[in-house]
Amino acid sequence: MVSWVGMPPPARPARRPPGALALGAWLATRSRLAAFGCILAAVGAAVAIVAALTMARQGGRGVAAIPTLASEGLAWGAGVTIAFGASLRAIERDRQQGILALARARGLSLGAYVRGRVGGLVVVLAAAIGGATLVAGLAATAANGSPAAAARSSAGALAYAIAFAATLGPIAMASLGARTRAGGYFALLAVLVVPELVSPWTSALLPQGWHELTSVPAALEAVRAGVSSPLDAWARGARALAGLAAVVAVSVVVVGARTAHADAELAE
Repeated sequence: MVSWVGMPPPARPARRPPGALALGAWLATRSRLAAFGCILAAVGAAVAIVAALTMARQGGRGVAAIPTLASEGLAWGAGVTIAFGASLRAIERDRQQGILALARARGLSLGAYVRGRVGGLVVVLAAAIGGATLVAGLAATAANGSPAAAARSSAGALAYAIAFAATLGPIAMASLGARTRAGGYFALLAVLVVPELVSPWTSALLPQGWHELTSVPAALEAVRAGVSSPLDAWARGARALAGLAAVVAVSVVVVGARTAHADAELAE
């Protein structure tokens, strides 16, 4: 017989670090302003349902446009509110409140924290704006006498909402995460609004028909068109996705650099 006396106890399995994405999503919903943005998204979905039912009773004209209008209104209203509230001084708050140190102590690498922080905000935005847009699309499709047109519009609107969430989350964290309220606000405007204002001039520097690369709003509109009318606008949609992916990549790098700076301050 083999004696177990004196043998060390079996090693316990290492505790898994907390899920970075779940942590980021939870942190994104802590702000009152972000919570208010989620409420706005729910209200927007309810308004879209009422509008679809009202238009259906009046003959159904214009019902197919409801998903498009809803997605844009929800994105630039509720979506910006959520992103602003969740991102404003987020990195600095995490450092001051010990969240960054706790995450690092529990086994999260700096890269995992950054991906979780940015990805969590994207998930919240996609759930709020994409969910409300989906509700608007279903209402329009059910109420429209020509459901095929409403379904195409809904697909494009949902693609717009998801692309908006995937793009604005990283941009907001890069613009607002380590700045004051005023500085972050103007940085966000500089990224989203200024390129759209100067697009009549910058579009002249691009090949003809490549207007979707002049600004984030133009790229999002091209994504919507590429999904709702793939035979006519697939090339525009593909270029827009490539441009948005580049913006997202640069934003994540910026967030990573600022988080590394905050982590270095913790180590001092």
